[in-house]
Amino acid sequence: MKFAFADGEKIGIYADGKTERAESSYITHYRETAIRDSKSKEWKTMGRTEQLLSEGFYDGGEATVTAAVQGVSLSADGESLLYAFTVNDSSGIYSKRLDDETRTEAHIVSSNEVDFMSVACNGRGEMLATVQTDLYTSRIAVFQRDSGDYKCVTGGDSLDENPSFAADGKTLFFNSYGVGRDANNNFVEYMPSEIYRLDPDTLDVSPVLSDPQFSYIKPIEDGEGNLYCIRKPGRVKTGGNPLLEILLIPVRILQGIAGFISAFVRCFAGKNMVSGGGRVADTGGGAAKNGKPNAGKAFINNNLVNVDKEMKRNKKQADYGFIPMSWKLVRLAREGKEEAVLASGVADFCLAEEEGKSVLVYTNGRHIFSVREGEKRKKLVDTEFCLKVGGVFDAGEERGLYDFF
Repeated sequence: MKFAFADGEKIGIYADGKTERAESSYITHYRETAIRDSKSKEWKTMGRTEQLLSEGFYDGGEATVTAAVQGVSLSADGESLLYAFTVNDSSGIYSKRLDDETRTEAHIVSSNEVDFMSVACNGRGEMLATVQTDLYTSRIAVFQRDSGDYKCVTGGDSLDENPSFAADGKTLFFNSYGVGRDANNNFVEYMPSEIYRLDPDTLDVSPVLSDPQFSYIKPIEDGEGNLYCIRKPGRVKTGGNPLLEILLIPVRILQGIAGFISAFVRCFAGKNMVSGGGRVADTGGGAAKNGKPNAGKAFINNNLVNVDKEMKRNKKQADYGFIPMSWKLVRLAREGKEEAVLASGVADFCLAEEEGKSVLVYTNGRHIFSVREGEKRKKLVDTEFCLKVGGVFDAGEERGLYDFF
């Protein structure tokens, strides 16, 4: 069995019981450069110079690097892993060699205009990725083999993500959240995610599954035509008790006044109103700041997850993680079969091969497991903050997928 995974900023490979982890050379170099640049400007915050610049002409401050590994996959030959990443305002996809000690990396694509939020590869070296074009929408992209050139093959006011190759090697599956907006075109919320199929022969996009009660994400088809995905609650209720909301109005007014005074003092005195001060939680994509994953809250699969709270809630489970137990790994119903639940508390999963048979590999944030329908799960790897696992899909026909579009 062989698969790739991301543990915080580290990327790793599991092969037949052995686990290796390595740093992203790009993220490491980016952070070192940012710290070195910050230190070179330290003189501006010392002594008389600090007083002269205290009116706001120079912000000083420590270099902040927010980085995340957004997706991982094995390469076609199994000798490299591919990873998609974001670092501050840049994003890209790189490959890392596994057969040398230096773990040489190769650039595939990078950009300061869009974010690459996933990567998937098949046995012919063809690639798929999610390309986020603005704050709320994203597209599915098909890459030209052995090249960083890509074409976006979906569009519209939606968040399209998690593309995968079907068992035939060319049809694509993906999930999509519709974007809900108000009368002024302002974003309000995402609709529950639905699963779609894209046929490259006809360029038709057809729905596979939708349910207003659930969001279905990360569709993957095995060699026998079984379709698996993660099922999670479709909407998070935000409505409160109207009477309680009215009673809290005076409290919120006082909080607003206190916040204004605190901001005023910080602006003109350069210090907090009280010593110490709280830390603002990082809520961005499970990202890490300066190499340390935030243990408070993180956006995971488009949901804000309270990591500490979920850990306490799940601790009665063996080898528990911080993903809500309502997030289920399921096999979808077909040909008279009922929908089957294979695991709970699932952040991500992939298909791998063990003894010639397909096996599902998934992560609950703190551990990676393998599981087959009707069998008990098997723990493979202990992790700190694992949100992504990835394998390699079966190859398609000789005609290149990129040529269809």
